[in-house]
Amino acid sequence: MTETWTTGRLVLMGAGVVLIGVGVVVGLTSVPQGQWPSVLLWLAGGVAVHDVVLAPAAVVLGALVLPRVPVGWRPALRAGALGAVVLAIFAAVIVVAAGVRRDPSVVPVPLTTSLVVATAVLVLAVLVGAAVGTARGPARGRDPADPELRPREDVD
Repeated sequence: MTETWTTGRLVLMGAGVVLIGVGVVVGLTSVPQGQWPSVLLWLAGGVAVHDVVLAPAAVVLGALVLPRVPVGWRPALRAGALGAVVLAIFAAVIVVAAGVRRDPSVVPVPLTTSLVVATAVLVLAVLVGAAVGTARGPARGRDPADPELRPREDVD
């Protein structure tokens, strides 16, 4: 499959490579050597959670849920699912940290209020995205129901 990459895609890819490099340099220069085992364990845990929980959940979402919703809603639902995962990760960290926080004035807003507002913003963003996707009409790409995309029966 030959696909030309747009300038925007190349710029985003270059920016991502630069940011990864910055993260590596900052990590190597600012993390004390005694904390490296914890950092490596945390990174390995992130990979494990991705492979055991997030990737299968994305496959299930793509296979079971997305085909049952209108085409205009699909990008918004994909983005909303990603946002929900990120919000859940942040919520878990915030809830755990709240139990060990020594100074309650560090986060003066009640925890439940913050999480409810963040969830409401996420749901509203998905609804707006779905409305925009529906108003724009069919997706610009090929429709999966396109006969050209189905497997040919004469090919072994």
